[in-house]
Amino acid sequence: MSAGSAREHHWDSLRAFLMLLGIPYHAAMAYNTRVLWDIQSPDKSEFLTFVSGVFVTFRMPAFFIVAGYFAAMMLERRPPALWLRSRLTRLGIPFLTGLALLAPLQIVLIDLNEAVTGVMPMATALGRAAEDVTHPGFGWIMHLWFLPALLAYSVLLVLLQPWIRQGPIADGLAALRLRCAGHPHAALAMLLIVIATWEIVVYLSHQAMLASDGTLPYLLAHGIDPYLRYLPFFLIGVALRGAPDVRTLFIWQRGWALPTLAGITAISASLLRGRTTTDLEIAYNAVDGAAALLASCVVIGIARRFWNRDDPRIDRIVDASFSIYLLHHPIIYALSTLFLLTTWPPVAEFALVCLATSVLSYATHRLIRRSPLALFLFNGVPRTPRDTDSQQVRITTLR
Repeated sequence: MSAGSAREHHWDSLRAFLMLLGIPYHAAMAYNTRVLWDIQSPDKSEFLTFVSGVFVTFRMPAFFIVAGYFAAMMLERRPPALWLRSRLTRLGIPFLTGLALLAPLQIVLIDLNEAVTGVMPMATALGRAAEDVTHPGFGWIMHLWFLPALLAYSVLLVLLQPWIRQGPIADGLAALRLRCAGHPHAALAMLLIVIATWEIVVYLSHQAMLASDGTLPYLLAHGIDPYLRYLPFFLIGVALRGAPDVRTLFIWQRGWALPTLAGITAISASLLRGRTTTDLEIAYNAVDGAAALLASCVVIGIARRFWNRDDPRIDRIVDASFSIYLLHHPIIYALSTLFLLTTWPPVAEFALVCLATSVLSYATHRLIRRSPLALFLFNGVPRTPRDTDSQQVRITTLR
């Protein structure tokens, strides 16, 4: 079921935008009043708490929808084994590079955070940092978690391909596609219920595993959330690629009804996020799931309407977005730690952190582009094309 061969620029642009949105999201988390983050400023901000709560409702769900769409598209063009081998390189190499080069730096900054804030002496913090760096743990994954998630989803998709393309399951999916096309509002409502239920089940399962003793429950808890949480969104992206008629019905085209509903649910989820009672946590996960789907439909529609054109300036940012995502996290850690020494307004610090992180991470990407080895390590790209302004380069780091 081909969705057409024309280049759809908005998918590349949207994926880059969602990755770059990690900068304001993580910068705002340092000032969160309800959700603890690795770097915690003593100066909190309700505004930045609200902003980060809105961003988190749709940023990663929409990203995995886009990732699922691209995965299905590339599987239309390449043999499954060849595509999966490419995924192992493109995702696995940057993941290992991040674990080896970025994670230790972040671990040190987290430990130094308590010394800078006066919680413990600097000598004690340095000793703990040395201990943590020489004893890697599960916590080292940090912002790199989406890379093994994409790898796992890619393997699952390849395994499902024979059943999706032919047989009873394929027939059932075709019938479901017709029903969705005939009753789009009912289909969207049902999908909202499914996603909200899934989010609640993931939350309750995660809590149950955390409450159990032993290493295995601990590992299962971190496998359930976030790795299982975002699987439905990846599969939605796969489905949207395979059913272009359904895609045009689900994705926002015009009007205010869908954006209004998405805004209401995203705001509600942000206000519920970080509440500590079980009932409110369940409510948050249900509303967050609905907001994730609705807001994703809106942002994909916005991208399709305004970003679906060839623009070399945007392509340059698209090319840099993967490097920027990998690098922005330790930079924000470092800058947020430095700002622990000041008493400036949180919003001012936040703005400076975002600006400096954007400039530093983009500049570092341009340096990475000059080295074939660095490009391979940080982007999984085996070689640097000669013409750095060519169409090939503009999409290389994300395909």
